[in-house]
Amino acid sequence: MSRRLDPWVLAFLAGLGLVPFAPFAVPIVAGMALAAASLPLQRRLESRMPAWMAASIVTALWLAMAVLPVVAIVSLLAPLLPALKQASLNPDALIRAATQAPWVGALVASHQDAVRAWIAHNQPDTVLTQHLADLRVIGARLATLALHAALALAVLWAVLTRRAQVAGALQHSLRRVVSKDLASRIEGHALRSTQAVMLGMVALALWEGLLTMPLFALTGLPSWFAWGVAIGMLSAVPGGTGAALVLATALLGAQGHIAAALAVLVLGHVITMTGDFIVKPEIIGATSHAPFLLVLLAIFGGVEVFGLVGLILGPVLVLTAQALVFDD
Repeated sequence: MSRRLDPWVLAFLAGLGLVPFAPFAVPIVAGMALAAASLPLQRRLESRMPAWMAASIVTALWLAMAVLPVVAIVSLLAPLLPALKQASLNPDALIRAATQAPWVGALVASHQDAVRAWIAHNQPDTVLTQHLADLRVIGARLATLALHAALALAVLWAVLTRRAQVAGALQHSLRRVVSKDLASRIEGHALRSTQAVMLGMVALALWEGLLTMPLFALTGLPSWFAWGVAIGMLSAVPGGTGAALVLATALLGAQGHIAAALAVLVLGHVITMTGDFIVKPEIIGATSHAPFLLVLLAIFGGVEVFGLVGLILGPVLVLTAQALVFDD
């Protein structure tokens, strides 16, 4: 009887030992996922250099991808924020542009007085002053996100540098709970599922970045290429693309380009929502041979259950379980 309880005792003790790491679950899981996605490049580099050097190069590449959107957004907004704060929106011009917009034009036309009063009381400087506390909270969260990103990169480097030892330890622990054959199947499916999820995230970044670039260019947004790069990179952060689109809309609106601002806000969200709800789950499903609806529910269910880490962990768990059940 006690021998049968061993796997359950081991699983309980392992879970208990991981409890102190709960606050760092997002960067740890992200670092492990990045390591799984980087294995092909890591192996190729290791054939020409030491493992630590190859891991350093891979980590530097991911660091560049994380820093680029931040640098782009800061460099774009820094010279424009003073102008945005001093800008004054013309209610009549905004109403004229809005009444010509499809679907909402008639609604705006019938409530012109209310819309004019709302615009008058929500000038850029007023809004910034009213939401100063919210901006401080956002800044604090961005600082936390930066720390988590740094920890994820540290986990990535550590795992890649000692990937043989890490893989051996995971295999040994897993085989103490399940059979050797089942352990091998779990390892293989989990690795392939993780790589499929990371491929889906890369596809999402390309979709949103490449499609918003011409939109930004046609609407006259300054530095449209940098904005497109930032949108693509921010696709991995929940709410990141939405915040960037709102900032781009505000900048165009402050410059008096009302129609262009509305186009960026509406069409930009169409592009990003299409990527989130169709492109990403379709790519992940095609790569892992899983149904589209299963992948979509795994993404949203993972976020609901695990929070931010569920973007990766949710589909990886579901796809691994699906592959184990239907694996011949």
